[in-house]
Amino acid sequence: MKRLLIIDGQNMFIRNYVMSPQLDANGNPIGGLTGFMRSLQKEVRRAKPDRVVVAWEGPGGSQARREKNKNYKVGRKAPKLNREYEFATPEAERENKYEQVIRLTEYLENLPVLQLSVESVEADDVIAWLCHCNEFSDWQKLIISSDKDFIQLCDDKTVLIRPGKNEEVLNKNNIIEQYGIHPRNFAWARAIVGDKSDNIDGVKGLGLATVAKRFSFLSENKDYGLRDIISHAENNKNKVKAFQKVLESAEIIASNYDIMQLYTTVISPQGVRKLKYAIENDGVDLNRTKIRTMLLKDGIGTLNIDELMLMLNSHRK
Repeated sequence: MKRLLIIDGQNMFIRNYVMSPQLDANGNPIGGLTGFMRSLQKEVRRAKPDRVVVAWEGPGGSQARREKNKNYKVGRKAPKLNREYEFATPEAERENKYEQVIRLTEYLENLPVLQLSVESVEADDVIAWLCHCNEFSDWQKLIISSDKDFIQLCDDKTVLIRPGKNEEVLNKNNIIEQYGIHPRNFAWARAIVGDKSDNIDGVKGLGLATVAKRFSFLSENKDYGLRDIISHAENNKNKVKAFQKVLESAEIIASNYDIMQLYTTVISPQGVRKLKYAIENDGVDLNRTKIRTMLLKDGIGTLNIDELMLMLNSHRK
């Protein structure tokens, strides 16, 4: 079976931006870029994919969800950086981060890596589309992201790898064992508990463990909906307070699900055509000379990505 490696671009960049204190020859932070390349090399080495896709959020990507919930991703706290370097102003940090991402995309343009984005669409939705599209229906999909939203996409051919100190490799079976919830119902469970990282409020006092215990049918290999959740809560409302809380929060749960679910695409027909065209006409090849020139120009000539270039080129053929 062919294998597709899917990278959540912004997620991988931010993790490395936060963790890596590396500076370029001019003393400017460059850890997001260099860390991303090292992480990509690690994942390619492990997965040995036939194709690699990096998904980015398109311009205005969060706007559609923010129109449904004005608090969506608002007020996110800046992560604590693993470095002594201090930017003069928040604007300077944003500019550095932006410049690193732009430069990173230029590196990827000279590698056998397909970069995808759609205007007004988040990377999550692009990744979900890749997992559901006919073009890769017979392929194994490996998603690299720390975002729990992708758990709902895991099935017999899709695995989520959540990097970090305690890395998780999640498939359909161990998700049910670990969370007591089937991936196809995971978005409903998340809709009940909310998502603090995206500033989405859920039912107060309820976590995934409680949801799994009180709504045990969500572990089944069957698509359930709000009607089933409300019906179960109604039948048990006098037993445990959690059920009454769910009944009182039905509208919030429905709204949260609309924002959090990745089962059905929110990408326009025009956007889908753009993605299909990019996949069918992916003619990017390895440009070793350009890559090495860029590394020297950026003052990071010590970054060894020879293995990455070799692996990407060999798997591409």
